Amino acid sequence: MFLIGLYTIMDSVLYVPIANELNSLSQAEWIINGYMITTTALQPIYGKGSDIVGRKAVIIFATLLLLAGSVMCALAQSIEFLIASRAIQGLGSAGIYTTANVIIADLFSERERAKFMGISSCIWGLSTAIGVILGGVVVQLSTWRVAFWINVPIAIVIAMISWKTAHLPPVTGTAREKLRRMDFGGSILCLISIVLILLGLSWGGRDYPWQSAAVLCCLILGSIIGCLFVYYEHKVPIEPIFPLRLLRQRNVAIALVGHLFFGAITYAPTMFIPQWALLVKNTTPITSSLYTLPFTIAESIFVMLTGFWVDKSGRYRECVWLGSCFLLAGLTPLVILDQNSGLGIIIGCQVVAGIGFGLCIQTLILTGQASASGSDVASTTTTCLFMRSLGAILVVAVLSSVNGNVRGSKFAQLTSEFPDYAAEISKISENQSLIHKLDIPVELFDLLVAGFMRGMRAAFTALIPFSALYLLVVVGIKHISLQQTRKL
Repeated sequence: MFLIGLYTIMDSVLYVPIANELNSLSQAEWIINGYMITTTALQPIYGKGSDIVGRKAVIIFATLLLLAGSVMCALAQSIEFLIASRAIQGLGSAGIYTTANVIIADLFSERERAKFMGISSCIWGLSTAIGVILGGVVVQLSTWRVAFWINVPIAIVIAMISWKTAHLPPVTGTAREKLRRMDFGGSILCLISIVLILLGLSWGGRDYPWQSAAVLCCLILGSIIGCLFVYYEHKVPIEPIFPLRLLRQRNVAIALVGHLFFGAITYAPTMFIPQWALLVKNTTPITSSLYTLPFTIAESIFVMLTGFWVDKSGRYRECVWLGSCFLLAGLTPLVILDQNSGLGIIIGCQVVAGIGFGLCIQTLILTGQASASGSDVASTTTTCLFMRSLGAILVVAVLSSVNGNVRGSKFAQLTSEFPDYAAEISKISENQSLIHKLDIPVELFDLLVAGFMRGMRAAFTALIPFSALYLLVVVGIKHISLQQTRKL
């Protein structure tokens, strides 16, 4: 959990400076998307795979994948190779994060689980606080490649600890029997569907018109394959990665839809606020990284407190309700941010949103787990995590597209108004740091900063409906008592 938290938040600080150095700001979000696509698509199969081959084998295998991807990222010389390397990192992260949560569900009853899930999430929150500072320090004082090398010794330690000290029950059966039970077909269909839809959302209105063949084909074909995935899961696999029968249970269905919106609204601030600080406030990488600390600190405190309270009281529904209100209240005021915004509003918004995040992150999973039988807890847990990651990846695509479209339109207007500086404007659109290095008039400088701000505001505005939808979805949660013994 520490390792995954470290890199989840470090991305938000690293990806703009990396894109600037590689002169590929328009492709910056794919440094994150490449990682999140594979993390999202593989989470369900890791959960089912750990049922079939064992938790220990999955964690060690995933850690080695993360290690290989980190080394490749550190050695990358082009944006394309870096994105591919990030995808390999995502393959490993999916296994580590998913299996860690499933093991907690294995070991403890639902009431005890709340406490230990709170502890693990608190560790995740503390690592994000460390990661955000570490990312800024690395970018400003060294090279971004160091951030990926840091991962190597941590991954080796995790693999060794898992190998030597994780005493988990072995899974019986031959290799052939285990392979037959794996739902590779469903995972491939899920991956293709996500990639196509994400491409369509990322390209639309920026690289291609929304009505273009490229965008429409990606969105339509991705949706068709998504429907085919649902049909395939219902009819074909011996053990589907997600048993569709669970959707008949009210709280499981609400938990899954809720995680879709929850992932969207909680990942976006950690990505866009450091970007706003770099592009609009012209902060250093270290300073931009500090802007997210109020969120991560508030989350770490309240996820721990929530876990102990749920363990003591057995109540979780009220935490989800209250957390959804805090998230809406904390994220909505981001639309008023501008070049002159002070620290007070930034800190206040993020503390409120961080409290909401801490109240919801584990109680929303418990909502689904409490309604599932013992044999379905792993599938429910991994599918909730999958939906959370899917929400995050979709909102990154949508908000990045909104941001890029608005910013691109403003830059095109400025190019026509300042034709003598067209080359400089084009360079700045791909490397924001050049705005302070190129010789441009003060008037143009102010208008370019305003263009960056306009794009960020559009992204923050688009975030509000996701927050409102999350609140409306979780209102329907029915309280089901948490068991004090492990389900079988």
